[in-house]
Amino acid sequence: MARFRVVKLGCGAEPDTAYERSRLEPLGAEVVAARADTDEATVAALRGADGCVSYGPRFTGDIIARLDPSLWFIVHAGTGYDPVDVDAAAAAGIMVANLPFQCIDEVANSALAYVLAFNRCLVDADRHVRSGLWERSRFNAIGPIVGETLGLLGFGNIARLVARRAQAFDLRVVAYDPYVDPALARESNVALLNLEDLLRQSDYVSCHLPHNRHTHHLMNDDRFRLMKPRAIFVNTSRGKCVDEAALVRTLTEGRIAGAGLDVFEIEPLPTESPLRTLTNVLLAPHLAGTSVASAVKNRQHAVDQVVEALRDGAPSALVNRGVVSRRVARV
Repeated sequence: MARFRVVKLGCGAEPDTAYERSRLEPLGAEVVAARADTDEATVAALRGADGCVSYGPRFTGDIIARLDPSLWFIVHAGTGYDPVDVDAAAAAGIMVANLPFQCIDEVANSALAYVLAFNRCLVDADRHVRSGLWERSRFNAIGPIVGETLGLLGFGNIARLVARRAQAFDLRVVAYDPYVDPALARESNVALLNLEDLLRQSDYVSCHLPHNRHTHHLMNDDRFRLMKPRAIFVNTSRGKCVDEAALVRTLTEGRIAGAGLDVFEIEPLPTESPLRTLTNVLLAPHLAGTSVASAVKNRQHAVDQVVEALRDGAPSALVNRGVVSRRVARV
């Protein structure tokens, strides 16, 4: 009989577990897969489980309160952890881990790709030529990028990679992050500014924030009004950090030049969203972190956290440090 039961939770198709079994069964774990397209399905799938690797399902306070007492850890297979109510999990004695270094290169590359695409007017130029035109003078106002300013909202792992890449283009990089160690910014040759000054000074603003009660709708009407008329806004982090209606108004009224968006308040992006009709927006279906390599690494790193939980009693990428796990309480 297995010592542990680990559930791999996914939305949509039932996830494959061959790799997980190859690494976890030698530790005495039974590994099962389950679809969790509804809250009820999540609760049912985790009955009798010690832990889970979650690819998509949310864990609200209500769901956590309904989970089987056997569950003592959740590994969220992503860089963020906003789908999990971490405080509720801690109160219930459930350890929560994430993958803080997962796909950070891909996301950093995507953020800078938006900056370069807008700087070189690539999408407009493509549409222009496809329509049968050849008016090069229309694009004479392209900025030099050299010496322009990139403002980073947040200065975590991904933002620091963006800064390093941007500096190779001789962009001046500034950041807003009230929680970062100033020494870390100095080492990266990045000036820390307050939010208002960053928005006023930046030619490009790239959002790299987690979503929480402090960052919800951080970018709103008032803050978009601080940006330069020719500025570009990029978001590859969390859609709910942006008041989407305010962004639509800003773009429609021409108060900024454009936006590159990989994430949205509601995903998938509703078919009736006005963002779909705007020509000064680049849209992508939340794929900034996607690559062949990142998909493989995601699976490996998620299982690494489970191995540590089963072998050592806690995963190393623990989000709610200090939690007294249910497992300890049972021993």
